[in-house]
Amino acid sequence: MPCAWFTHRRSVVPLIRLALLALALIAAGGVPAGAQGAPDPFATALQLERDGRNHEALAEYRRVFSQNQRRDVELAAEALYRGGEYAWKRMATTEASKREGAVMAWQMWKQLRNELPDTVAARRLHEPTATFAAGPMGALEDQIDRENSRDFSYQVIHALVRLTGKHPTFSYAFALILLAVIVKLILLPLTKKQYAGMREMQRMQPLVKELQQKYQRAELQQKIMELYKQNKVNPFASCLPSLLQIPFLIWVFTAIREYEIAFGRGNFLWIGSDLAEAAPRLMNQSIIAHNLASPDIPLLVLYALTNYVTMRMTPATDPQQQEQQKLLALITTVIFFYMFLIYRWSSAFVLYWFALNLLSIYQQYVYIYKPHKVQLATTPGGLTVDIGRDGSGPAPAAPRAVGAQAQPARVRPRKKRK
Repeated sequence: MPCAWFTHRRSVVPLIRLALLALALIAAGGVPAGAQGAPDPFATALQLERDGRNHEALAEYRRVFSQNQRRDVELAAEALYRGGEYAWKRMATTEASKREGAVMAWQMWKQLRNELPDTVAARRLHEPTATFAAGPMGALEDQIDRENSRDFSYQVIHALVRLTGKHPTFSYAFALILLAVIVKLILLPLTKKQYAGMREMQRMQPLVKELQQKYQRAELQQKIMELYKQNKVNPFASCLPSLLQIPFLIWVFTAIREYEIAFGRGNFLWIGSDLAEAAPRLMNQSIIAHNLASPDIPLLVLYALTNYVTMRMTPATDPQQQEQQKLLALITTVIFFYMFLIYRWSSAFVLYWFALNLLSIYQQYVYIYKPHKVQLATTPGGLTVDIGRDGSGPAPAAPRAVGAQAQPARVRPRKKRK
């Protein structure tokens, strides 16, 4: 009996020790993931890193983020942080890959900062370390900004910022407005040709409608081209200037994107004010931007309104065309608003287009809308007759219909001499 009791006690003691160890682990915050046998969520990404498959490793980090951004926010934030750290420090082997990796890291860390600002990984971006006094994010932005400052596009905007005083509260915003004015002045000759072509097409609309009532299909197209040729009107005159402006506008877009990190130091009106801290969040971002490098919803709404007005400023010749133009303006505005909102374009870029739209509204009022109202008031029956290619001066002759012959002048009979 004593031997049996001794043996039973020896078998119970290990069980008591295991129970005490389990209680200690629970008090310390739970059993580690490895002890539970849970797989490492970054195992695949780490293996791709060891294999040198850089872009696939970054894609894996983004996959982990996408799968956990709703159910495990801390894990999703850690995926963005690790992906940015790898892109910046470990995937760069050449100068080109170093710059590419820095841009990728900045994009991932910017997404982490904007969408998951309350996570541990997001706070780690700005914590000073022995290597980075301003934190990893500050050091990365300084590196990219120094590299971009060598480009001509960057230097153009930086010159405008210095011209306006380089003051954070208004210089960066005024530089964008000044850039919009300069762009409009450079493109003014092309804009005038475009508006002149639009007015010529308006002048032809009454006669085009008459042809549409008489002819159909191929014969109609032939008659319309004869009408344009007879009145010396180029139907593509308003399209070609628009196409020539596209490369210039792409350059402006690139310049603003290159200067985007520097726009993080700029504020304007409500952007960067105390309202940004108190404003609610929409789609994981603050409604009010903290600086010109962040998206701003109120400024985006103002841009959408000016975009709609810009498209509606061109007068239509008949009620049906007015309804089509109204619907097109509404659909286009909604599409642009959605694109700007989803892609989270910076408020600096939206502010530039907002200023550009205001200038376009003024130009359309002077060169198209106002002349159209004047000619409707002065032309009998509301016939669309141009009042001058530059919006001023005497009106040219009304358009002639296809096949119309000039009426011979009436000659008075000569009196017979007595």
